[in-house]
Amino acid sequence: MNEIFNEILQYLKYHQLRGRIILHKNQQELEFLTRWIHGTEPSACNPPRAKNLAAEIASCTRCGNALGKKRSFGTGENGVMVILNAPRLITPEEKRMLKSEAVDLTKKMLGAIHLEAEKCYITNIIKCDPDVDVKPSSMYKNCAPFLEEEFKRISPHTVIVMGHIVPLKKFIDSSKNTKWFNIEHPITILKNVELKKGAWITLKEVKKHIESIKGAR
Repeated sequence: MNEIFNEILQYLKYHQLRGRIILHKNQQELEFLTRWIHGTEPSACNPPRAKNLAAEIASCTRCGNALGKKRSFGTGENGVMVILNAPRLITPEEKRMLKSEAVDLTKKMLGAIHLEAEKCYITNIIKCDPDVDVKPSSMYKNCAPFLEEEFKRISPHTVIVMGHIVPLKKFIDSSKNTKWFNIEHPITILKNVELKKGAWITLKEVKKHIESIKGAR
């Protein structure tokens, strides 16, 4: 696919046309657009360019307009990646009210197993809060290239998923030399304190795993 066709794909995928007419310059572009409309042209969901990852996430409109983008945090220098998958049964108001407490709890949980949050790489499966009605499965698909690029950059030996882990199954199965752990999302734990015990049991397994890595070096 040459450069001009790729630019057309990017425009069609990431811009809301709002009823505008797309014109073509020649027969080749007409055929290309026809194939894209009928789903026979490769998807425009290309892997993001590494150096422009943050900018591409900020300008992404794959799910429509966004209320806000979720920024990643930390360097990932310790080889630990934390992936947050926000609980579905929670209102936007609850998210806003518990956000600060959830951040503090995340840092405390990591600190309890001797991990500095600043040296981990903390990110989200879904990169925004869209103001349109989008199916979660579509959002996972749209955000997957960003998460894959983050994973590639950090190349973590340990990943802690906080929240529902099922959407990441294929990703987990395809990643070798990485140990995955799963606990509840911090907001879920704040709303259901009895879940702290299960989270702590898993976190102790994380600590044990990381210590075994250090011991092997």
